Amino acid sequence: MNEYWGPNPNDLTPDLEITPFKIEFSDVMIHDLRERLLHCKSSASPPEQTGFTYGFNTNFLTRVLDFWKNNYNFKDREQFFNKYKHFKTKIQGLDIHFIHVKPDAKDITVVPLLMIHGWPGSVREFYEVIPILTKPMPRKNFVFELVIPSLPGFGFSQGAFRPGLTTTKMAVVMLNLMKRLGYGKFYVQGGDIGHYVGSAMATMFPNYILGFHTNFPTLMYNQLATLCIYIGSAWPRILVEAEFVSRLYPYSQQLQKLRESGFLQEEATKPDTMAAALSDSPAGLAAYILEKFAAWTNPEYKNAGDGKLLDKFSLTSLLDNVMVYWVTNSVTTSLRAYAEIVIDYETHTKFDEITTKVPTWGIKFKHDLLFHPDLLLTLKYRNYHVSTVVDDGGHFAAFENPTIMGKDIYSAVATFRRFQQHVDVPTDYINYETATSVHEFTVKDIYGETVKLDKYKGYVLVIVNIASQCGLTDTNYKQLNELHEKYATTKNLRILAFPCNQFGKQEPGTSKDILNFAKEKDVKFDLFEKIEVNGPNAHPLYKFLKKMQAGTFGDYIKWNFSKFIIDKNGVPVERLGPNVYPLDMEPLLAKYW
Repeated sequence: MNEYWGPNPNDLTPDLEITPFKIEFSDVMIHDLRERLLHCKSSASPPEQTGFTYGFNTNFLTRVLDFWKNNYNFKDREQFFNKYKHFKTKIQGLDIHFIHVKPDAKDITVVPLLMIHGWPGSVREFYEVIPILTKPMPRKNFVFELVIPSLPGFGFSQGAFRPGLTTTKMAVVMLNLMKRLGYGKFYVQGGDIGHYVGSAMATMFPNYILGFHTNFPTLMYNQLATLCIYIGSAWPRILVEAEFVSRLYPYSQQLQKLRESGFLQEEATKPDTMAAALSDSPAGLAAYILEKFAAWTNPEYKNAGDGKLLDKFSLTSLLDNVMVYWVTNSVTTSLRAYAEIVIDYETHTKFDEITTKVPTWGIKFKHDLLFHPDLLLTLKYRNYHVSTVVDDGGHFAAFENPTIMGKDIYSAVATFRRFQQHVDVPTDYINYETATSVHEFTVKDIYGETVKLDKYKGYVLVIVNIASQCGLTDTNYKQLNELHEKYATTKNLRILAFPCNQFGKQEPGTSKDILNFAKEKDVKFDLFEKIEVNGPNAHPLYKFLKKMQAGTFGDYIKWNFSKFIIDKNGVPVERLGPNVYPLDMEPLLAKYW
């Protein structure tokens, strides 16, 4: 926990001081940078109509450098950076920089949140989301106090003086920082490298981490997850919801993303060689970093001459991020992070396979570098609550979509807090582990009235999770009605439908909204209160159903309109995926009349 990363000789004397820090763009630095920009050599013009496919378009680079030299207001940007309070403190021999923002709010619970950036990002990524998170959100009874550090070797934090500072070791540094600030328990948010640091914290320090929110929910080093993705290419619907198959398959299409991983080969093997050029050339540094902001925001942007960088960002904000690396000369130490991962690849593999019970929530942007189904994420994150799936956006989530990110973080932590306080667990819930029949359970109908399921003794049941805004909704509602009308009287069939908002947030309404929708569809079957079917807050009935009828690749409910057949004794006897429509179930139901 106290491994020393500072200079020799080891100074193990505790230095607990926390010092205010200001970012400074000195006149000397500004003059030197402008001189370098003024005298940088012109690059060869790109081939015609190639956009960013060969890398950063050198024609557009000329525009970027001209703006940097003549229009980027260094002193204004210095003020902008210092709008929030910055500090430094020595952790394990290294000067660690962090931003600390306390909310201006009274009479409301304040919860601490550690936000961890990635590469080639920096603390600058979070500037637009900070005001969202430090102001109370409607219908939320808490607000955030933010700690936003520069990772060791990134930006204003000192880099390690010896090899071995992997993301798992960075996790220790981050924990020690939070302990230094007096936090015994806190939430963590991260993406890219920040995801792996945050995940390691959730794995190693579950007693400190109250919940983990990630905008890069992946298991890159989990061998079983990789194998499942490969095997799943033959049967995609087993592994991933129909609406998101195109994000994962065809597998050959995903391999095209290797075109965007070339940087890994160099950074993971010889980072200092490339860094020698980037440290000396502001043009090279800007091109190298900003090319990632084009390609990783949307792969289609590479076809545009300007990489469509200005569709999502301003040149000023993009150059702010480049300045973090330039003014600190930290590109070398930041690139070494990937080398450390490769050198200690075995440890990272093990950490992706070690499970954690820390409640976890992911947000998946359409154009991010990787997409992993929730089913696989539960291999590690045993209390994985839900993924917010966004039909746009890329890798730099908080920078590109601060409003979406801010609201999602609030939603995640609200869920984590309910989970921890057990406020949603009625005292009359049955223990699903010892139950033998659905007749032992109690639920609430769509009107909020308590219903004991023993009223269905002697009936064959179909239990289904439904949603009103899914592509499968119309067909399933229609056929569930037909199934009910055909067999409710003649065969004592009952259909129990439970609204659920865990899949693409396609059942967002209140009970009244759901009831109105059901009336429009002339629903005849039994409708119940909205519940969760996956994760730690899953209704005990569904925990029981999944225990009795585990699905392929785990017991996780895959999508809306998954179905269970229950015999007359209340025993779950069949489980069917959303790809099986209600009328297709008739031969199976006939076995239990």
